[in-house]
Amino acid sequence: MEWILFDKDGTLIEFDSSWEKIGVRLVDKLLDTFPVHDKEAAHRQLGIIDDKVVPDSIMGSGSLAEVIKSFDDVTGQDTSDWTRDTSQELVDTREPDNKWIEGVQDTIQELRNEGYRIGIVTSDTKKGVDHFLEETNTRHLFDLVISTETHAEEKPHPKVLDPLFNAYDVLPNQVAIIGDTPNDMKTAINAKLGLGIGVLTGVAKREELYEADVIIDSAKDIKKVLEQYEK
Repeated sequence: MEWILFDKDGTLIEFDSSWEKIGVRLVDKLLDTFPVHDKEAAHRQLGIIDDKVVPDSIMGSGSLAEVIKSFDDVTGQDTSDWTRDTSQELVDTREPDNKWIEGVQDTIQELRNEGYRIGIVTSDTKKGVDHFLEETNTRHLFDLVISTETHAEEKPHPKVLDPLFNAYDVLPNQVAIIGDTPNDMKTAINAKLGLGIGVLTGVAKREELYEADVIIDSAKDIKKVLEQYEK
């Protein structure tokens, strides 16, 4: 294994509560812009209950493309442009939390010392990732950052990893991805990566990460997995 790609929220840092607020606000704005007969039923269908996001719902773990399809189903209209523009606006104006999960930062430094290349693959925007790296003074830990902008491919589409494979001479089976959602594991499968490693520090439960090659409690435990893989 040559490259280790980390998801950000829920994997490197504690899940950012501002993402939940964005999900709730996005659905509220949707139902104000595209009125439906039963708002309560629409909230439940999209995964918003008591102003909170249900973790395994479309708003809790779905990709933007999946969210758009669900919005279209709820409203009976094409919401694609509206959803992309509005979600981007909400992301750009959020106030993120950036608290490293205990032990993960030290583990990444150890991996670098051992010769691994380290990257981030996140559904956050470049602005959000830059804010995290600058606030925590950890930009030096990462060789590559892949963020998700409007109209760009995102996890679990394999083309999300094009910035890695286009810039570096590395084969998919020499790459591991570690994350806290089913989409992270689907990315590993779709891109034919060497390892998909699930962690339990984010939004998904163990049973939701069934497509992972390995499930560990935290990204700080990844070295044990890599040592077993190398054997």
